[in-house]
Amino acid sequence: MSELIYLQHTINYYKYGNGPSLLFAFHGFADNADLFQKAGEVLSPYFTIISIDLPFHGKTKWEGDIYKPEDIQQILNLFMVKYNFTSCSMICHSMGGRIIWALLSMMPAQINNLIFLAPAGFQYTFTASRFWCPMWFRRRARKKFEESEGILRFFDIAHKLKLMNRATYLVFKQQLDLPRRRARLLKTWISMYFFPMGAKKKHRNIINDHAIKCFFFYGIKDRITPAKCAIKFVSQLKNTEICLLKGNHFFVRDNLAPQLKIWLTDNSDSFN
Repeated sequence: MSELIYLQHTINYYKYGNGPSLLFAFHGFADNADLFQKAGEVLSPYFTIISIDLPFHGKTKWEGDIYKPEDIQQILNLFMVKYNFTSCSMICHSMGGRIIWALLSMMPAQINNLIFLAPAGFQYTFTASRFWCPMWFRRRARKKFEESEGILRFFDIAHKLKLMNRATYLVFKQQLDLPRRRARLLKTWISMYFFPMGAKKKHRNIINDHAIKCFFFYGIKDRITPAKCAIKFVSQLKNTEICLLKGNHFFVRDNLAPQLKIWLTDNSDSFN
């Protein structure tokens, strides 16, 4: 565990391996950077892995109420200078996918490989919508609900109206029982306004034009970000592969490493 100073913020991160290429790792909501420890051990012959505690998560100290794609890009630039790399690859889980969709448009020429683990960005999510949940609404919700449990009613209503699937509803509901968890959810929700809600044609074009290799891994029992939502997008990419693994949406921490090791046995040249 180490720290990087960015402006007035302290970014906590974990470094795994000393491989010849740099790999940035982005966890999902309500998780933290040690999510990639076991997978990092498997990938260490290929990469130097920098796994970051995103703002409002883990041990990162973020002195503000929001963050934007420009902040993440500048943080990555600091890491690249620190570890003497000029290009990078990225791996993400769940919400981390939205981080990558933003960065892809900002630094396409610097990206070599993208590894998506059940990423957000391929299915419509009511609470992520800029139209239904504009910035004024998000700020008002934070002011009203950060210190109360009233936000539970908002999620209950969204679920009853079938605007949110049950698996997603249950995950978020678990994050609303304590003030600190509600604060993290609301601040993250506001910040995600600035990140792409989903993968679009421009992202597909960037990946193809820059010959970025993409690898998609999904848990076969995933009900939050199922693989079927990504099939059309993936089929239009030139350098890609999609794999189904044992487990549900949260397969990364416990089930990914051994299955990834087996996958690499048959695909040892994937990252060369």
